[in-house]
Amino acid sequence: MENIIAAIIFAVLTAAGTLGVTSLGMFVFYRDPDDRDAQQRNRFEYGFFGLAGLVVMLLMWYAL
Repeated sequence: MENIIAAIIFAVLTAAGTLGVTSLGMFVFYRDPDDRDAQQRNRFEYGFFGLAGLVVMLLMWYAL
């Protein structure tokens, strides 16, 4: 029970890292040949959330 904070931080680290990497994967592999504007908007969102997830992961790693 004394390491509950470390366990919670590790859970956030794992979740943020997983979501960050998968969002960056979607940024790389996402294609929409019908609507180029929608493709650019979605790729921008995927890139932003990917980088934000990785930043949160690194902050949690530092917190440990």
